[in-house]
Amino acid sequence: MESINILHRQRESLIVDLNLKGNLVIVVGGGNEGLKKVNALLTQDCKILLISDSTNRQIDKYVRQKKIEFKKIKLVNADFIKKYKPFAVLATTDDRDLNRKIVEQAKVMRCYAYAADDPEVSDFAFGSVINIQDTVQIAVSTGGRSPAMARRLRIQAEKVFKKLIKKEDIYQIKLQDFARKAAKTKLSTFPERKKFLYHVMNDNHIKQLIADGNLKKAQKQVIEMLGDLN
Repeated sequence: MESINILHRQRESLIVDLNLKGNLVIVVGGGNEGLKKVNALLTQDCKILLISDSTNRQIDKYVRQKKIEFKKIKLVNADFIKKYKPFAVLATTDDRDLNRKIVEQAKVMRCYAYAADDPEVSDFAFGSVINIQDTVQIAVSTGGRSPAMARRLRIQAEKVFKKLIKKEDIYQIKLQDFARKAAKTKLSTFPERKKFLYHVMNDNHIKQLIADGNLKKAQKQVIEMLGDLN
């Protein structure tokens, strides 16, 4: 599952992993703020549509690489959103009033809405994310109160976590994902699969294979372990 770390705004703020896989996310605005949000979304396996009356070089590159779709529209109001069925809409223009209109329209359409210039009207806030080998993401969020401080704290924390999380941990996460998918073909209930995954994690032979960097051999061992289950 691919997901994005956001701060969902309810009565109390709650950091959640929002699954965006396969869903359409519209980013309105092709400036630096829009580019930041596109960069954050690129790892989420979602469909990204950028709508703007202009773009920058990096956005143009993403369009040529077919990583995102781009629609050039003169932004006057938020009516253009009605043509689509987005999961979330991100307003990142320099026009505060236009951003409000976009957020209001998105909410009418029952989409998650975000305005880069105002956390108070947004349904969620982007945390400052530590990304370790595209496998572990750790979000630092101030709930939109101070993105600058969230970034500073993320830089400080990143040095610690990159030392704390070792290569073996990354391999173990990948192996657990492999084992979880494989277990679904053999074990019908969640408690059975959970027990098996802990067995894989604590198996001394697998630990040694992981320590040696032999992820493929560890995967073969998982299949053999599943085959021994009767």
